[in-house]
Amino acid sequence: MKTKERNKMKKSLYLIRIIMILLGVAAFSQSCTKLDEKLYSEITPDNFFQNDAQFISALGAAYTKLGPYASNEVYQLNELTTDEMVTPTRGSDWDDGGNWRRLHLHSWKFEDNAVGAAWDFCYTGINTANRLIYQVDLNVTKGLLEQATADVYVAELKTLRAFFYWQLVDLYGNVPLVTDFNSTDAAPANKTRLEVYNFIVNDLETSAPLLSKTVDGTTYGRMNYWAAKFLLAKLYLNAGVYTSVADNAGNITTAGTPQWAKAAAACDEIINSGKYSLESDYFTNFNVNDQGSKEFIFAIPYDQVFFQGFNMGCQTLHYANQGTYNLTQQPWNGFCTLEQFYNSYSDNDLRKGDPGTLAGPAKKRGSFIAGYQYLSDGVTPAVDAGADGADPDGTKLNLGNIGDNVPQINQLGPQCWRQSGVRIGKWEFGLGSDPGNMSNDLAVFRYADAILMKAEAQWRISGDGGDAISLALVNQIRERAGLTDLTSLDGKLSFDLAGAVVPGGELFNEMGREMFAEHNRRQDLIRWGFFNNNDKWVLPFANAGDALKTAGDYLHLFPIGKNKLSANPNLKQNPGYTSN
Repeated sequence: MKTKERNKMKKSLYLIRIIMILLGVAAFSQSCTKLDEKLYSEITPDNFFQNDAQFISALGAAYTKLGPYASNEVYQLNELTTDEMVTPTRGSDWDDGGNWRRLHLHSWKFEDNAVGAAWDFCYTGINTANRLIYQVDLNVTKGLLEQATADVYVAELKTLRAFFYWQLVDLYGNVPLVTDFNSTDAAPANKTRLEVYNFIVNDLETSAPLLSKTVDGTTYGRMNYWAAKFLLAKLYLNAGVYTSVADNAGNITTAGTPQWAKAAAACDEIINSGKYSLESDYFTNFNVNDQGSKEFIFAIPYDQVFFQGFNMGCQTLHYANQGTYNLTQQPWNGFCTLEQFYNSYSDNDLRKGDPGTLAGPAKKRGSFIAGYQYLSDGVTPAVDAGADGADPDGTKLNLGNIGDNVPQINQLGPQCWRQSGVRIGKWEFGLGSDPGNMSNDLAVFRYADAILMKAEAQWRISGDGGDAISLALVNQIRERAGLTDLTSLDGKLSFDLAGAVVPGGELFNEMGREMFAEHNRRQDLIRWGFFNNNDKWVLPFANAGDALKTAGDYLHLFPIGKNKLSANPNLKQNPGYTSN
C-alpha cells in the first residue's frame, strides 16, 4: 500500500472517531431531552447507515476501541506472565504495590489493576459493536436499509465483537455473554467458558462467508474473510483448553476436545489463498512505515497524530534512550526480556540482532536492544547518571549487562539495577518520534503465525513422531531468519535450555522466537502444558520478592476483578480464587 493511501486511511479513522463523538452517540441517546437545541448536522438515525461510506464512518467507532491493544493490560497479562517478558521493580519505579512482580510470579490478586482493566477493554469493544449492530438493525426495521446489505455490515461487526470475546474467554473463561444493546439486564451472570467458546465459533462461522475476500486499502485495518478465518484458527487451536471442565478448585477434571483438523483447514485456506506471503526481511513487519506488509492479515493502523495508543517505546526503553532516538518524551524503563529467552536465539539468527559494545553501537538491527547504548550521533556513549552503585558498568548504559559475566537481570525486585534487562526493540523507534504514540502499524494477525499454527496442528494430528509437512513449514520461518533447516522438531525448551529434549520442543521454541512480544506466549505455554513451569524462569533471580505460585490449573485463568464483583452481584468468581 502506498504511503499516501495509508495516511489517508489513518486520517479517515481519526475523522471517524470525531464524527461518532459529535454526531453518532448523541443521535441515539435517550438522555437528550432538550427540545430547543440547535441542529448542526443533517445526519440522523433516519438518513445514516444507508450506504457503504456512511457505514464505514460509523464502523470507525468500533475499531477505535482497539486503540490501547498494542501494549495495554491485555498485552501485559499475555506477556509479562511468561518466559518472554518481565517488568522488574527498579527501586521506586515499577512497584505499584507489587502488581508487576505478581504478574511474573503468577501470584496476582483480584484487586490488581491489569486484571480489571483488561476486562474493561474487552467489554468496551463489545458494547460498541452491540450498539452499532442495533443501529443497523433499526434501519432495516424502518425500511431504510436492505437486509442483504445490513447482513454484510453486521457480519463485520460480529467478527470484531468475536475478537473481544476471544480475549475474554482466553483470559477469564466464564464471562457474561451480552449481545443485545437494548438489554434491560444490568447485572448479567457468567456463562460457562464452553458456552462462550461455542458462541464465538458460531458467530465467526456464520459471519465469515459474508465478508470480503479482497485484500487492499479498502479492507486494510478491517475484519475481512481472512481475518475471520485466522481468528477461527486461533480458537480451534486452543479448543482443548477452552472446552475443558474444572472442579470448584479450578483443577481440570475433564479434558477439552481439540480441533486440530479444523485449525489446520482454516490455516490452509489462508495459506493457499495466495493473498499473503512472508516478507523477505522480517523487520518489514515492524518498521515505522510497515503498512502494506504482505504478512498483515489484520492490523491496527497506528499513527502518532491520527490514531494514538502504541506506547511500547515508553514501556521498554531506558530513560537515557531518549537521547539514542531523540525522542520527544523520556521513556519509562520498564519491560524487558529474560536471559534464557534471549539466549534461545542463536547469534546468527537475523531476528536477534547483535548487542552494542564499548567500541560502538550495534550494527545489526534485532528484536532486542542490548548492550552498550549511544546517543543518536552513534559516537557518544549514553549515560545513566542514576545507575546503581553495584552495577558493574557504573554510569555507562549497558542494557542486559552484556559481557559483564553477571545476570542480565540481577533481581526481580525491589532493587533491580536500572539498566538490567535486554529491551524490546522489535518495533522500530523513529528518530524524533513520540515513544508513547508510535506510528508503526501493529500486526494483530500475521501470516507467519498462520504458518506456525498450521505446523502445530499438523504435528498434533501426526503424533509426537512429527510430520514432514510441519517440519517444512517451520523451516520456511527459519530460512527467512537466516538459519539452517531443522531435521527434527524435538528439542530443549527455550526456558529450560539445560533440560531434556522434549517432543516438539523446537516447534514450540520457533513459535516463541518468531512471534516474540506479539500477544501469543501465554496461550502457547498453557496449550503446551508449560505455564506452571514458571519456577524455571523465576529461579535465576537473586530475589523473587513475593511468593511464587507454580501449581494449580486455576492459574490458567485470571480472577474477575474486585470492582466487577462489587458492581454485579450475579457474577461468580473463577474457581480457585477467593474474593475477600
